[in-house]
Amino acid sequence: MAKYRKKPVIVEAVKLTRSITIETSNGTMKGLPGDYLITDADGEQYPCDRNQFEAEYELVKGQIDLKEIFQKAFLYIRTKIYKT
Repeated sequence: MAKYRKKPVIVEAVKLTRSITIETSNGTMKGLPGDYLITDADGEQYPCDRNQFEAEYELVKGQIDLKEIFQKAFLYIRTKIYKT
């Protein structure tokens, strides 16, 4: 029997910090803290359970996370200011 691999699909996602309820094409869905909110290529958003998300998706290598860079920079600057 032939073997098949699921084609890679790139989505944008953010880890939820609070509960949300969102309307999708599949009806009303609820996301809990720790779950991920996915935005697919068509722009539709839907929550995904953390365990399922982390099993099925991996971070795209080579991307730049500007939010993380700014957060680290501000933390570094704030630390330097308060040490002075």
